[in-house]
Amino acid sequence: MRIFRITSAVLAITLFFALSAAPLSSAARIVPENMSIIIDMDNLTLTIFNGGEPYKKYPVAMGKYETPTPVGNWEILSMNTDPPDVMGTRWMGLNIPYGQYGIHGTNNPHSIGSFASHGCIRMFNNDAEEIYRMVTASTPVIIIGTPFGAPGTDPAVLENGDRGPAVLEVQRALRRLGYLKWKPDGFWGQGTEKAVKKFREDSGLKGPNIIDDKAYKLLGF
Repeated sequence: MRIFRITSAVLAITLFFALSAAPLSSAARIVPENMSIIIDMDNLTLTIFNGGEPYKKYPVAMGKYETPTPVGNWEILSMNTDPPDVMGTRWMGLNIPYGQYGIHGTNNPHSIGSFASHGCIRMFNNDAEEIYRMVTASTPVIIIGTPFGAPGTDPAVLENGDRGPAVLEVQRALRRLGYLKWKPDGFWGQGTEKAVKKFREDSGLKGPNIIDDKAYKLLGF
């Protein structure tokens, strides 16, 4: 199945320079208000920018197949120096509306470089502490990749009660096709249930009211 990707020419060019450029001199002045972050799902990296210029790149772990990391344009909403042990030594929460996601350290450093989390972005504790000093609440965070989990995997079957990035992308597709009249929010509730039912009826799909392989294809994924 062709996996839908959220990206753009501008982001692709920016990311190319981010991943190929050497870090700036350690003498470069860090201004937290000038910092931004790009996270790349394909390469499992987090690149921090200083004033629009790539500053440093870090390895990360991201969401596994069942619990993908939400792609899109977000920002840091909350910061904590004493999170639960499983989140290591730093927490930087993101303003994602359909769940608690963030950038944080880990008590499982062997997971870095893999798709292992429940959707958060894991870092080595030293790395999380380093970028924590460089950012603020409101720092922009762009996550590039597929909303359906690790690259190369097929999307999970969705049904009423589900939430997350895959539901959000399905809602966006339903809205483009005229089945959804409100702003997508990542929650499959009563309105989405009705929209999916109407879409499946119009598409001649039989069976339970779910988004499966056939429905994904008809939605353009």
